[in-house]
Amino acid sequence: MFMHCFLYIHYFAGPPGSGKGTQSPIIKDEYCLCHLATGDMLRAAVAAKTPLGIKAKEAMDNGQLVSDDLVVGIIDEALKKPSCQKGFILDGFPRTVVQAEKLDEMLARRGVKVDKVLNFATTFGWVFFWFSALKAVLLRLA
Repeated sequence: MFMHCFLYIHYFAGPPGSGKGTQSPIIKDEYCLCHLATGDMLRAAVAAKTPLGIKAKEAMDNGQLVSDDLVVGIIDEALKKPSCQKGFILDGFPRTVVQAEKLDEMLARRGVKVDKVLNFATTFGWVFFWFSALKAVLLRLA
């Protein structure tokens, strides 16, 4: 299914405000990758009423976290898209060791593994400054 010589899998890690969401589209476009942001994918699956989306909505409606297996299943479904055949960026997932293990198992079934992990390290002061500046701009626009 995948051609190893052309497949790129990158995982972007870092706290909110560290630049993952800013850099992902740039790298996605440069290398013709698809960008997999699990929060966006969950919302899209729920809106589309896919089988996994229905299960996710049930968990959310009950005030529960969506299970790791369900999130990995949604990623697995996304990888079937033609836009993901050359590679993909995982934005903010996995966040725990268990999630990483489940992701590795799913990727192993596909015969692939993560190529690179980019950790967007930043200081608390920078993130605090960034969100404070953003809040100030939004308040002026309101």
